Amino acid sequence: MEVSRGASHVYGIERHTLCLTPVAGDTQRCRFALGTLGITEPSEIHLVDFDSDENSLASIVYKHTCGIRALASTPWDSSQLVVVNNASVDVPVELVRLNNVPEGPMSSRDALEQSVESIAALETPSAEPQLPHAVVCHPSLYNKTAAVVSSSSVRVWEFGAPTATQTHTIWASRNSMDDIEAAAWHPTAAAQLSTADGTCVRSWDLRLDPKSQQTMAIEYAHSGKVRALDYNPNLPYVLATGGDDGSVRLWDARSPAAPLMEIANHTHWIYSVAFNPNHDQLLLSAGADGLVNLESTVSASSAQVVAAGLGGLSE
Repeated sequence: MEVSRGASHVYGIERHTLCLTPVAGDTQRCRFALGTLGITEPSEIHLVDFDSDENSLASIVYKHTCGIRALASTPWDSSQLVVVNNASVDVPVELVRLNNVPEGPMSSRDALEQSVESIAALETPSAEPQLPHAVVCHPSLYNKTAAVVSSSSVRVWEFGAPTATQTHTIWASRNSMDDIEAAAWHPTAAAQLSTADGTCVRSWDLRLDPKSQQTMAIEYAHSGKVRALDYNPNLPYVLATGGDDGSVRLWDARSPAAPLMEIANHTHWIYSVAFNPNHDQLLLSAGADGLVNLESTVSASSAQVVAAGLGGLSE
């Protein structure tokens, strides 16, 4: 259901929804996918299209076999999603395809309910102590990998035709970590990512020996638990974090002794932070206080680096 309020639009859904992701790999359309939890009713994936020319919303609804806890769009194929299912199924994570997605604007004919096609199952060992709660696809078009996050581990999967292969695992117990909350891929390096556990942010290089994979740690990135992080897509050494202290902090991973910037415009836990992929001075944050804030971080953006003629922010 769409509700128009002046220049803004509201897409209403009558089912419990935990996850929303922008559709990657589609440079022509502005689309989002959301998944319903399916507690007392069948679950669904809604593909929502915003037509800027017509200033309108349209959607296609896909039936799914089980409730969805998290999902991520794959950059290598705009019709595919990596889906984290709820605890009541044998396959906790799978790669799925949304069929019959129009390349152009959606019509009422497209809105008829369809079914999700399962492509590959990401099998998690039965000994895994915690179920996954998040998934992050690498942003590169040519790096077909995803990190599946649970409290006890981050499992890295590589996708081929038609299977998915687990290539690396970061174990919380083997690295003296608290429960893992989030992960983010380095935007240009194929085998580097960062994780958040407790008050700590860590970076990893998966090309190294498992005992040496941790390459950076910010022990007290926030005074409370770190729940969110994201890389600047244009300055890959700049990392944004959000924590239980209600603040957003920007860090230079090459010199992380102190944050580059701190923004304290939330009054409760921050669950999500995200850089604008084209204008990296713009940063979104969402918190348990019900606020979604759009912040200007020009002083820690690529625009500032170019204007100053510097190689980096810490120089």
